[in-house]
Amino acid sequence: SSGINAEYGHYYITNNLRHSMSRRILVTGFGPFANHPINASSEALKILKRDLDVDNIEVDFQELRVVYASTKEFISSYWKTKSPLFCVHLGVYTEKFISIESQCNETVYALLDVDEKIPDDGTWPLIKSAFPIQDIVDALGQKPLPVPVQLSKDAGKYLCQYSFHNSLCNGQGKSVFIHVPRLEDSPSEHTAAVVISIIKELVKFSSI
Repeated sequence: SSGINAEYGHYYITNNLRHSMSRRILVTGFGPFANHPINASSEALKILKRDLDVDNIEVDFQELRVVYASTKEFISSYWKTKSPLFCVHLGVYTEKFISIESQCNETVYALLDVDEKIPDDGTWPLIKSAFPIQDIVDALGQKPLPVPVQLSKDAGKYLCQYSFHNSLCNGQGKSVFIHVPRLEDSPSEHTAAVVISIIKELVKFSSI
């Protein structure tokens, strides 16, 4: 695995899932906020750093603060400088299963982040992932996973969907957002194992 502080490469992005300048992906999680002093997404990220191994693909990892401005800046910069195959963003929620979000809904972001700020970028549009999320969920359903996986069309109206919105818009749809259960509902090892299976499915569809 490689860090994200390396020299940035030339930016170029294509209009579909099949081609990219680099064999590289990004996986992000979020830091603490509100009732999540230890965020399950960042705990899963730690295990992914240790265990995720995808043939011939470099993987970058980043924990994001629950802050609109820095999240937008990082994701935009990453897409422009790294030109990854795709990005995967993790966030915590209150369900006991894992959801793969298939789209971002039209939203004005008005909930305060941990710096008590909101973005001033107006209404974000409905935008869908370029990945066939239902096909991926169906494929995962054939495997003995420790946590069930479902498709979702509602990523919320906070930093989870905001990160996804930014990534979809910058990456022409080549992103997914994965909502993971709280630590008390799913051990990090279980959550990470399922996320690894999801990422490997995403790699398959990127190579078709």
